[in-house]
Amino acid sequence: MIPLVVRPEPQATSLSQALLAAGHQPVVSPLLSFVEGVELDRLPALLADLSARDYVIAVSVQAVNFADNALKQQGSSWPDAHYIAVGEATGNAFDSVGVPGATVPDDPRSEGVISLPELRQLTGRRVVILRGNGGRHLIAPTLMQAGALVDYCEVYRRHYHPDPNGTLVKSWQSQGVDSIIITSGGLLNHLVQLTATSARDWLTSRLLIVPSIRVALEARELGFTQVINAEGASNQALIDALDERKRNDRQDR
Repeated sequence: MIPLVVRPEPQATSLSQALLAAGHQPVVSPLLSFVEGVELDRLPALLADLSARDYVIAVSVQAVNFADNALKQQGSSWPDAHYIAVGEATGNAFDSVGVPGATVPDDPRSEGVISLPELRQLTGRRVVILRGNGGRHLIAPTLMQAGALVDYCEVYRRHYHPDPNGTLVKSWQSQGVDSIIITSGGLLNHLVQLTATSARDWLTSRLLIVPSIRVALEARELGFTQVINAEGASNQALIDALDERKRNDRQDR
C-alpha cells in the first residue's frame, strides 16, 4: 500500500522506515512541528514549589521532552513528586529523562487520568500539568473539585504547516496515495482544512488509520468512509492495522 505519513519528525521518519520494512511505499509529508511554549520559562519555578505529596502530569511525549530540555538549560532537575503520563509513549519519555515509574492510566485520555484512584482526594496538594497550547481542558477542573491547587504550563506549541497553493494534495494524488495514517484529531482537522473542496471526495475515500476511537469518530463525522482504529499510536500498532486491511483486500480478490 501507499500510505501518507503526516506526523511530525522524528516520528515521521521512524514510521516511514518501519513501513518500508513491512513492504509498504510510504509518502512522507509532515504537517506538524513543535516549538517552545510561551510558559516554558516559568516551569522551573513551578516545579521547585512541589513536594513529595504533589503531582506532575504530562499530556504528551513533547511535553516531557520540552520540559526536560528547559530544566537542563536552567540547571534544574525534576522534583521528588508523583508523576502521571497520558499514554504509554509519554510514560516511556519520562523513563528516558530519568523519571522512572510514572503512572500510566489504561485509558490514554483525560478521562483515564481523572479516574485514577489516587486523584480522588487532593485537598491541599499541588498539580502541575505540562501541555501544549490548548487541549486537555477536562483535567484541571476535575482535580480542583477534588481539592487540588492546579497550574497549567504550556511548555510547547503546535505549528501546523500551510499549503497555500494546494500543491501537497496534488502531489499525494499523483503519487497514488491510497491510505493515510493520522495520529491525532488536530492533524486530522488540519489535513481536511488543507484539502480543497474539489479534492475532498478523494481525501475522504482514502483508507484512514487512526490511533483511538475518539479520532475514529471525528473522522466519520468529517466524511471518511474507511476508518480503522489501530488502538494505539506506536509504529507497530499503526502498521498492524494497515497490514490487516491489506490481507483482507487480498482475500476479497
